Amino acid sequence: MSMLPEGAVDSAEKIEGDVLAACKQNQDIPIDLRDDSTKTDAGIQTVLGGQAAGGAQAPPAEPATQMVEVIKRYCVLTEYEVDAMALWLIASYIIDDFRVFSKLALISPEKRCGKTTTMEVTSSMAKDGQLMSNMTKAILYRITEKRQPTLFIDEADTFLKNGDSDLNGLINSSHTKAAAKVMRCDGDNFEAREFSTWMPMVLASIGDLPGTLMDRSIVINLRRKKSYEHTEEVPVDLQDLNEPLRQTIAAWVAANRTLIRNQSVQLPKVGNDRAGDNWKPLFQVAAVLGEPWLGRCEKACRELTVTAEPELQTMLLRDIQQFFLKSGSSRATSKELCEALISDEDGPWKTCNTGKPITPNLVGKLLRPYGVKPKTIRVGDKTLRGYEHAQLEDAFERYLA
Repeated sequence: MSMLPEGAVDSAEKIEGDVLAACKQNQDIPIDLRDDSTKTDAGIQTVLGGQAAGGAQAPPAEPATQMVEVIKRYCVLTEYEVDAMALWLIASYIIDDFRVFSKLALISPEKRCGKTTTMEVTSSMAKDGQLMSNMTKAILYRITEKRQPTLFIDEADTFLKNGDSDLNGLINSSHTKAAAKVMRCDGDNFEAREFSTWMPMVLASIGDLPGTLMDRSIVINLRRKKSYEHTEEVPVDLQDLNEPLRQTIAAWVAANRTLIRNQSVQLPKVGNDRAGDNWKPLFQVAAVLGEPWLGRCEKACRELTVTAEPELQTMLLRDIQQFFLKSGSSRATSKELCEALISDEDGPWKTCNTGKPITPNLVGKLLRPYGVKPKTIRVGDKTLRGYEHAQLEDAFERYLA
C-alpha cells in the first residue's frame, strides 16, 4: 500500500518512470531495479533520494561523503587519496561521457600494504565491478564488448611487468575513447571484427607498473598499516552491504549526467597535458558536487600528481641545452658534448651506455627522434662532426618548455 500522500502518487509514478528509463538506458542502476513495476514507493524513494511532502521531488543524495566514510573504514590512505578514489569511482559510472579516462593504479612498495583489501572495498562501490588476478588479451576485449565492467586487476605486477607487450598495449589503448578499439579475426569465416577496450580499470601492483601505464593513471601509493592505526575487518558480504550505496551513486549520476558532461573546468597547472586529461573527469564531477569538493579535488590533484623522471633522451636534450647556456657557444662538436656530459657527477652519462660512458654515436641515436642529426662543422683548420644550437632550438621549445 502506498505510503505517499494521495496527491503525490501520480508524481511518484512519473519520477519512477523517468529515472528508471534513464538509468536503464545508461545501465547505471542495478539489474533488480530495471523493468520492475512492483517496486514500492518507499523503494523508489530510496533510489531517488526521497520524495518531499506534497509531492515535490527531492534531489538524489550526493554519494561522495558516504563513499569516503566506507573507504576510511577499511583502508589506510591519505585524505587526498580517498577523495581521488571516490571521485574517480563516481566518474567511472559515466565513462562514455568523457574523451579520456584514466586508470587508477594502486602501488605498494612491498607485500602486505592493503592492495587486495583496497581493491575489494572500491570494487564494492563500482558499477559492475569485476575483480580478477590475471587475464588474457582475448578476455580483455571480449568482456568489454559484452558488458563494459569496471575491471579491477590485482597482482598486476606478476604478469604486466616485463610481460606480454600486446596485453600492455591493449590496456594502454583504453585510455582514450576514440582509440579504445582492437581488430581481430572472429568466427568460422575469420572475418575482421572491431572490439572495444573502453572501460574503467583499477590495477594493483607491488612496485611501479610499466611507464606507459603509470603515465595513464592516477597513482595511489599504498602503505603498510602502523600498529596503532585501526581499520575494520572487511565483511564477507561487503558487496551486498554496499548495494544501496551503488544505487545512490547511480541515481545521483543519472540526475546530474548532463551537468557533469557539459561542465567546463579550470584545471590546475600541475604536471603535463596527460596529467590534466587524467584528472579532468574528476574535476567535472567535483564541480557538480560543489564546494568543498572542488577544492578537495584540486588539493588531491596537486598532492598526487608526480612529475616523472624524464627519459634518457629528454635528459640528454636538457643537458645539451644547459651546455649551450653555460658555454655561450652557438655550436659544439660531438666530442665536446660527450666530455661535458661525462664530467657531470650527478648525471647518468658515465654509465648510460651499458655501463660505459656516452659516445658520439649514442648522442646521435638519442637525438635522432627529434629530427636532429650531427653535421660537419669547421673548427680551425679541421672539419668535425657536431651540432649547432639552431638545430636544437625547436626541440628545446617543444620538449623542455
